[in-house]
Amino acid sequence: MAENKLPDGEIQEQRRECLCKLTKFVGAAGIAAAVWPLVSALGPDEKALGENEPIDVSLAGVAAGQTVRRVWQGKLILIHHRTTDEIITARSADLDTLIDPQPDSARVSAAHPQWLVVQGYCPHAGCVPNARPGGEGWICPCHGSEFDTSGRVTRGPATANLAIPDYVIHSDGQVVRIGTKEV
Repeated sequence: MAENKLPDGEIQEQRRECLCKLTKFVGAAGIAAAVWPLVSALGPDEKALGENEPIDVSLAGVAAGQTVRRVWQGKLILIHHRTTDEIITARSADLDTLIDPQPDSARVSAAHPQWLVVQGYCPHAGCVPNARPGGEGWICPCHGSEFDTSGRVTRGPATANLAIPDYVIHSDGQVVRIGTKEV
């Protein structure tokens, strides 16, 4: 029986080819192992992903005239339970006297006008406005901008109303979902 022997040169060539392929495979696996943590570190972490989710805020037990403060996506959100007088004042405001005229009906839910949901930052410099005594809206402690019970600017230097985040109030009026326009 004749043995099927390859010449020494061909055996060396096959070994070299095999070692080259093996080296390329191990090198590619090493690069992938080194790059994977870098790629995963560049993406958002679990906390950042959670911050983008809508939040539900219970309105149960919030008395008329009170304001609830929550943070959503790193932004302060003010949820104010307006009194009947505050609603009447906001609806009867002369839009011609406002710096950024907008009707109250465009700033609150038609089904739940007692709830005003706004971002708690003055559009002028980003300061957090304080509640004015007697439920007359808010005033910026830094530069003196004033906002009415609908969050509309009535006195500058701010030239825009308090921003309204996306939100929806559940049909029972007891929970507001911030960060969405759908329940």
